[in-house]
Amino acid sequence: MCEFTVYLVADGKEKQMVAKNIVVAKRKDGKVLLMDAFGEVTPVEGASIEEANTFTQEMHLKA
Repeated sequence: MCEFTVYLVADGKEKQMVAKNIVVAKRKDGKVLLMDAFGEVTPVEGASIEEANTFTQEMHLKA
């Protein structure tokens, strides 16, 4: 199973890690909801998915 480490990039600043072991990402009500392998959800307000790379197992969100 591919699990992502998710980073947030806001206003051109350096990327900041927001979650690890993410298996599901979806947009709902202006948030990106990130669910990990244990079913725990991390909401990220006002973000969109910029890139998901299975090779590096990284997902980048843009705020």
